Amino acid sequence: MLQDFMEDFILMEHTREEDSLGGSVDSYVESMAFQGGITAAPARRTTLADQPFDLNTPVLVHEWGVTLTLDDIVRRVSDGVCYRVTGRSSDMRTPDIAGFAFAQVPVERLVTAP
Repeated sequence: MLQDFMEDFILMEHTREEDSLGGSVDSYVESMAFQGGITAAPARRTTLADQPFDLNTPVLVHEWGVTLTLDDIVRRVSDGVCYRVTGRSSDMRTPDIAGFAFAQVPVERLVTAP
């Protein structure tokens, strides 16, 4: 059942190269492929401008053996959308003895400038 939900993701590795003016250029290159799926965590009730609303946080459910950490960037292969990891896989991983092994991390969708 969980396998039907999974799709291809790629962990992007941050690289920094020096430019000819003494500065640096940041870029990301493909590092590791893994299976995962984006879902939403239960809504959290909060207020903004004295109005109540529910705040949904996207969550990346992924293979148990993959370890993601804060500020990692992952790209969904199907549509190229990138997400920044805002937690750690080690905080939400099923126990070793679980028959249904997976981990999850909160993420935020990155939007590119036009």
